[in-house]
Amino acid sequence: MDKKMILAIILSLLIWVVWLNYFKKPEPKTAPEPNVSQKEQIEKEKERVIPKSNEVKEQISIHPSRSVKERNISIVTNKYIVNFSNKGGIITSFVFNDRKIELVVSNSNAKGFFDFPIHFSRDEFLKGNALEDTLWNHSSTTRSIIFYTSLSLSGGRFRLEKIFTFNDDKYFFNVEYKIINTGKKDLSFPNRFVIVSPSDFLGPAMDFSNTYNTLTSVYYINDELEKGTKGGGFFSKSSDLEGEDGKVGWTGIMSRYFLLLMISENFNGNGVIYDARNNTGFRTGMYIPISTIKRGEVFKKSFTVYAGEKNKDILSALDERTEDAADVNSFIEPIRDFVLWCLKKINSVVGNFGWALVIFSILSKIVLLPLTQRSTESMKKMQSLAPQINELKEKYKDKPNELNKKTMELYKKNKVNPLGGCLPLLLQMPFFFALYSALINSIDLWQAPFILWIKDLSMPDTVYAIKGFNINILPLIMTATTFFQQKVSSGEVAGQQQKMMMFMPIILLFIFWSMPSGLVLYWTLQNLLQILHQVYINKRGKNDVITT
Repeated sequence: MDKKMILAIILSLLIWVVWLNYFKKPEPKTAPEPNVSQKEQIEKEKERVIPKSNEVKEQISIHPSRSVKERNISIVTNKYIVNFSNKGGIITSFVFNDRKIELVVSNSNAKGFFDFPIHFSRDEFLKGNALEDTLWNHSSTTRSIIFYTSLSLSGGRFRLEKIFTFNDDKYFFNVEYKIINTGKKDLSFPNRFVIVSPSDFLGPAMDFSNTYNTLTSVYYINDELEKGTKGGGFFSKSSDLEGEDGKVGWTGIMSRYFLLLMISENFNGNGVIYDARNNTGFRTGMYIPISTIKRGEVFKKSFTVYAGEKNKDILSALDERTEDAADVNSFIEPIRDFVLWCLKKINSVVGNFGWALVIFSILSKIVLLPLTQRSTESMKKMQSLAPQINELKEKYKDKPNELNKKTMELYKKNKVNPLGGCLPLLLQMPFFFALYSALINSIDLWQAPFILWIKDLSMPDTVYAIKGFNINILPLIMTATTFFQQKVSSGEVAGQQQKMMMFMPIILLFIFWSMPSGLVLYWTLQNLLQILHQVYINKRGKNDVITT
């Protein structure tokens, strides 16, 4: 079998199998309402969560202080610069200090503020409530701020507090909710739950129409990470809200490079809910069971909030339940970290990640050169054996077992491994997928330019768009180098092999068209280096062939 035919089959299978198994987003489970799952909670609450069809849509009434004026408050730590507004008790600006990146970004119908709201029904979760426009009372220190206001629900009065507490050198902060019964009777919650959530959008600002820059709802339920789906899945109808019952450890939102996670402290939620509408935000909430608060009592829940990069080391140190939110496949992760480490080290010398990628490509080719040399010579010798192989096929055309035996004897005499040409490719594939993972998940490569028209290695190298169709240059160059590599490597072929060789570059063009330009650049460089190596091998002349 010709080298290129083997490469075509292996490459196609590897790309699609790995893509489907390691990069496909899991479909979420769906359930309309959470039920109180633990027996202790059931005994304590006495009643389960009310089903969707019977949900009480009673609105809260707010009793704000007339003397409250709209105010902006700032808290600065070594990790964050945070600006608050008492209108809604929200974070209006959140700058990640390590990279000076603003994470509060509005888009489409999403407001983007880090509002950390509390909702008393599913309808409120979807549409919002009056607390969004309320001027909250507040008091603050250099590291904390308390928002509070008075409300009534089901005829009972209560005070709601939302408390933010920061640390100087931590990649997280604390949010605590307090519901204090200030009325003269027990306070009842008709739906027997409240819903808390962080935000409906997450930065940094970028072209969110690109498939690599999409956001998603994320949550940790029943000891597994799950991701939400907009507009319904393959086997489910579209709906405004989706959710799932179970033990919930955290909820949040994931952008391409950052996470905003709301992690429960010393308790679990009993269900999750998220906005599944198209063209809206990605709000993801946690159900917290609550039935009655006796007069004068306080109901409170605390959360650790992580706002930062998809850094597995930081996440695992923070809470082992958040480790998988780094969104890196465990098989690829060690190689990805090595590739990223190499690129950073080279970049520290040359000052450009594009040139760092060029140097890395050359170095990886040098490392694999002895193996590539042997496999290339082996394939060259196989081409020389083609006439004898054809003679054997004609001689033993009615005896397939004898044909295989004689063919393998011929290979053995000439010290040829028919599958030897596949090994360099197989060794390169982990680096290929590791580089892909680094380019789509590592913020170090975000907006990293190269030369000429290549402005961002993490995105396709689009130079023009015609009616929504992007024109990318590097995939075209890569396709041309693939054709040329086949020409110098395979010699004269015919039949099925020729057809496969003709279509393979087109298949690769389709696969690589919208991939990050850094990945296409790497593949193109590997093609060019292989062409140079093959030309050198060809000039050495034909190998001696032992006849049958």
